[in-house]
Amino acid sequence: MTDQNIKTETKIKLLKAEKNMILLAIIAFIILSIAEIMFFFAFIKHFNVVLIQFMIYIIISTVFIGSAVWHIKHYRKYFSCSTGMMIGMTVGMMSGFMMGAIVGATNGMFIGSLVGLSTGIGIGVWCTRTCGIMSTLESMMAGLMSGTMGAMISVMLISDNILLFMPILIGICSTTLAGMSYMVYKEHEEHRENLAKYDKYDMAIYLSAMFMFAIILTAIMVWGPKSILTVTIV
Repeated sequence: MTDQNIKTETKIKLLKAEKNMILLAIIAFIILSIAEIMFFFAFIKHFNVVLIQFMIYIIISTVFIGSAVWHIKHYRKYFSCSTGMMIGMTVGMMSGFMMGAIVGATNGMFIGSLVGLSTGIGIGVWCTRTCGIMSTLESMMAGLMSGTMGAMISVMLISDNILLFMPILIGICSTTLAGMSYMVYKEHEEHRENLAKYDKYDMAIYLSAMFMFAIILTAIMVWGPKSILTVTIV
């Protein structure tokens, strides 16, 4: 075996975490798409293009957030405090912003803010709880601000092309989460060989969590309390 082949084989092994993250995202997207289609035909009595659009946003957001969190989990013990703060701010803000904006558009400022800030704070704190109190506080602040701002922006845009703005918002947030995963990969090159092994049970747990998360959000979006401004959206 030549030196070039050895380097290629080593690189493939070191990319195992990233390859599994992509595999998780693909499987999650398929499962969530099937689940949302079944939910729609089982519980929605009339065809609603707007509701379908927001259900797609839930699928995309859940896939990107869940995959990013899964990736972070396997590098987390090697994060410095500064890296943990950056990751906590990014994952807390993007997850809170997306979920706050989606639910805010369909249910109003109050429910949207509660969903957004609880999602952003919860995910951010979970991802950075081993990186020091500064990282945890950064995650909490990011989740609080983004959850309320996401819902607020959606409510403000209900009468001003919100259906055109939402794909832009979801696209930028998803790209940011993908960029964060790339940053984690690049910043911890020396630790890739020491990453824990991945098994099918770990992936199954995450897929189950993502499934429950998406279905609960969809149920809130359809049956949760709505403000007078958003009652006509879904």
